[in-house]
Amino acid sequence: MLVSDVHFPKDLTEALDILRKRPGTLVYAGGTDILREQASRGLELPAELIYVRDLPELRRAGLTERFLEIGAAVTLSEILELGEAALPPLLAEAIRGVASPTIRNLATIGGNLASRSRFMDSWPALACLDALIELRDQGGATWMNVNRLVGADGRPAFPEGALLTRVRVPIERWDAWLLRKVGLSDYPAPETAVFAFSARAEKGILVEVRIAFAGESALRSQALESSLIGRSLPLSPRESSSIASEYRGLASEFGDNLSLQFGALVDGALGLLSR
Repeated sequence: MLVSDVHFPKDLTEALDILRKRPGTLVYAGGTDILREQASRGLELPAELIYVRDLPELRRAGLTERFLEIGAAVTLSEILELGEAALPPLLAEAIRGVASPTIRNLATIGGNLASRSRFMDSWPALACLDALIELRDQGGATWMNVNRLVGADGRPAFPEGALLTRVRVPIERWDAWLLRKVGLSDYPAPETAVFAFSARAEKGILVEVRIAFAGESALRSQALESSLIGRSLPLSPRESSSIASEYRGLASEFGDNLSLQFGALVDGALGLLSR
């Protein structure tokens, strides 16, 4: 039986030093992504772990006039406890859809974003909100848009050797938003994906629209979103159907079932702009 070497750094500086000296060490906070892939009754862990759940620098959350900032080790349940006044509805809905309260008490926002096996529930919402993440290594801190966590092949591309420390979510007004999970509701599987949509209008003109869809792969077409800006509202049924068809074509890599559902969700989300 493999015995794991678990490191308990006292602060962020020590944690980064461990990651520098021991490349490949797994960062562990809630551990739900590891547990999800366990098939045996006994817990099997990698050879080296670094436990960051209790690092004070990763446990803070705060609200300013411009953004909500959440430490990477803040749990999903703790984020919901921030309340409606602080939490964008799209993100709140995504977090509420994560498994059970027991899992949300363990899972952290950093772990939800840093999964290398698939995109978890928070990514589509945060992508539509254009959230930023702070990544740290021995070279310093870098802020990066969550949309850059998608590789050229559409798969997760979390940077090697980096530690996600903070998530920054802009505070903006949205006239319409929608979040839906398709497939299995409680357990991530190949046929499971999450759809997120947000849009804003001014004087009957669409000025911002964001659409993201993610499961084992992710899709967000900023080029197609840009082509929709400036259209008069409400959109005609023909316009909505045409746009949904374009998105359905882009999602063909997800398979026929998920791409059809994606197209239907786009059509339904655009319909919200007609209300």
